[in-house]
Parts: sequence; structure tokens; C-alpha cells
Amino acid sequence: MLMAIRDRLYADFLMPSRLTLYRALVETALDSGYEILSIEALSQRVHGLGLDPSKRYLALRHDVDTDAGTASAMWRIDRDLGVRSSYYFRLSTVSPALMHDVASGGGEASYHYEELATITKRRGVRTAAELEAHLPEAQAEFGRNLEGLRSSTGLAMRVVSAHGDFVNRRLGVANWALLADPAFRAQVDIDAEAYDRELIGTFTSQFTDVPHPRYWSPADPLEQIRAGDSVVFVLVHPRHWRVDRLGNLRDDVGRALEGARYGLATRGQGSA
Repeated sequence: MLMAIRDRLYADFLMPSRLTLYRALVETALDSGYEILSIEALSQRVHGLGLDPSKRYLALRHDVDTDAGTASAMWRIDRDLGVRSSYYFRLSTVSPALMHDVASGGGEASYHYEELATITKRRGVRTAAELEAHLPEAQAEFGRNLEGLRSSTGLAMRVVSAHGDFVNRRLGVANWALLADPAFRAQVDIDAEAYDRELIGTFTSQFTDVPHPRYWSPADPLEQIRAGDSVVFVLVHPRHWRVDRLGNLRDDVGRALEGARYGLATRGQGSA
């Protein structure tokens, strides 16, 4: 427990910037002959002519859970290297100027949504079966939020990515379940979701960054990139690459309070 607390404190408040390592990752992929794609561009290829089996692809996605400032720094690296990747923003991290900059530079800026988790916490939902009854409410909220983002940014946002929350893990229901119905997708003009099987099925290896001290799961993607793996997926979160002390403190406190409120709400229902 003490080691876990120490590692969390280091990751959130003391860790030196790792952005030079991010640049090195992207440069290595380019030097190894990879075409770096956004999730939107990958979806267009998959649902169009398909991927060229003679080429190497790296699908690069940034989930901006916190710290739009570091996301901006990562985008500047992408732009300097001529890379067009994906940046998905939560309502709490939306940055219209940055999103417009990413999109105008040929990248993808879209919505990192979490309405099922939001409704779960708001209503004190305790089980997956109970959550199903609230699906229409979550879909309606998603539609309103997406329309608001489209209006404020001027971006089409036809490809989106689900955020993961502690209540999703507790109930065993991912936020992408909100878009499982094709009719609802059509209603809100969504072409693809980052977790769609058609997209994930193209990856020959997948990697995501994780907090200090591991940094990557299941392993550092550089080995597979240098080996020439055909379709590599890399998911990164700005939080794991540069410390935003105030933002991390706010997020840590906010998540602790959310967890406490949810625990009290569900405990109260259980004893009723």
C-alpha cells in the first residue's frame, strides 16, 4: 500500500516530463516505415478499400482524460513530424481552439464520452440490469452533449471514443454500450466507435500507456514497431507524459469524492 501511494504521488506530482520519449516513439515509427493514422482515417480505410497488406500502419490515439495543456504539447510534436493522429476530449477537457488546430492540421479531434457512467453515478445505479433501464436517458444526454460540442467547435465528430470510469468497471458495462444500437448511431450521425470490433480486429498488436512505474501495458510498443509488426495500435494519455500538479490534484480529489458519493448512494439503496 505504501509503495502504491509513493508511486501515485511520484506520477501525479514529481515525475519529469516524458515528452522527449513520446517524440522518440513517433520518430521510431516513422523511421521504421509506418504510416501513422488517426482512428477516423483507419475507419475510413477499413470501411473503404481496406488496409494495404504490404504497408505498415500505426493507429495513434490520445485520450485527453485530463490535462489539455500536455495534449497541446503532444499535438505540437505530431505537427512537427507531420503526423495525423486522434485526440478525444471529455466534456471536462474540451478545448475548442486546440481541437480546431488538430482538425485543421489533418488530425482528428472528437468526443471522449461517458454518459453511461454519468447516469450510473447520478442515479446510484448498482447493477448492469438496472443500468439498462437508464439507457434511453444516457443516450438522450449523449445526443445533447454531442450536438453542443459540434455546435461549439464546428467539427463533425462522426467517430467517437468511450471513456472508462470506475463505475464501468464495477458494473462490467463499458460506455460504448451506449452506441451498440445501429439505429441510435444513425440518429446521432456516428459512423464509428473507437472500440468497434471492425477496427480492433485489424490490430496485430495493441499497447496503452499506464502510470509510473510500469509506463506501458502489456509492454513497450517500440519492440513491435522495430520488428515491423503490420498494424500497431498505441493509446496514450497526456497525464502519463507530463505532470500537471494542480490538474492532477483536482482530478484525484474529484474522483475520491465521486467514489464516496456513489458508495453512499448505493449503500443507502441497499439498506432501504
